[in-house]
Amino acid sequence: MIPADKALQRLRQGNETFRSGKGFHLEIETLLKLNSQKGQNPFAIILGCSDSRVPAEIIFGQGIGDLFVIRVAGNIVAPSQIASIEFAAENFGTRLVVVLGHSRCGAVQATLEQLDRPVTNSSPRR
Repeated sequence: MIPADKALQRLRQGNETFRSGKGFHLEIETLLKLNSQKGQNPFAIILGCSDSRVPAEIIFGQGIGDLFVIRVAGNIVAPSQIASIEFAAENFGTRLVVVLGHSRCGAVQATLEQLDRPVTNSSPRR
């Protein structure tokens, strides 16, 4: 694990590289720049996990702008996620919503562990 200041430095350097046009992933960056000039028209809405190992565009073989992706740990749907789904459906006419689960989800495992062995420093239950 790296400290927050080092992580922020890495993000800033990566963004500067992207903005300069000398990026590491030139094909992806070219697509991003081209697609940012036109409106989006996603054909599917994906509610997926925040897990960094499960990028929806890659696992479904889609490109930039094809999917409207909402990511939240453990696929727990709160009002803000529902509003995002409604936004995409209303503004882009997107009719398909997919809830994407995956194996070895850390958020689900943490929830199960908390239910088995509650700790005192947890968030309050509602």
